[in-house]
Amino acid sequence: MKNILFILISLLNFKVFALMTEVGASYSYSKKTFNETNFYQTDSKSVSLSLYFLEKFALEFSYADQFYESQESDSTSTRTVQQSSKIYGTDLIYVITDQHSLFQPYVKLGGAYIAKKKQVKYVNADVINIPTKDGLAPSYGIGLKYKLSEKFSVKVGYDLWKTPLDDGTTSDDASFKVGLSWYL
Repeated sequence: MKNILFILISLLNFKVFALMTEVGASYSYSKKTFNETNFYQTDSKSVSLSLYFLEKFALEFSYADQFYESQESDSTSTRTVQQSSKIYGTDLIYVITDQHSLFQPYVKLGGAYIAKKKQVKYVNADVINIPTKDGLAPSYGIGLKYKLSEKFSVKVGYDLWKTPLDDGTTSDDASFKVGLSWYL
């Protein structure tokens, strides 16, 4: 009985931290046109679910769908290149300030599974599928959240992935994101 009483008193003395959940979403689109037949455009959508624990840490699960298209024309031909990436990530986030702060800078470290697809199209020719290598990649990131209210924040972040390439090397793929997050 003394042991049970000691355990109950000990538990009451610890600060209890509720698991806070944050849902985030971001979208970006860009198009650069050089003339009627020469352009490039990008489109990116991402969502995330973060589970906060121990006040300053979060485990974030994310998904990003990115698309790039360019068209180049001259007097004899037109070439269109389309590339898409799907990124499934898991990161550990450390929030540098208190969760009640208006500005909340953070750093993150984790990994992602990246699946890429690339096609090249020429007018009056078959589509050429370029072989790509899907795989796991380490990821790093920094960001800043600005609290609009107790439930909503604007989130700005920069993520970097060491993406595997066909020849066994890696490339640095980066993403700059602006979005909204909602605390459940």
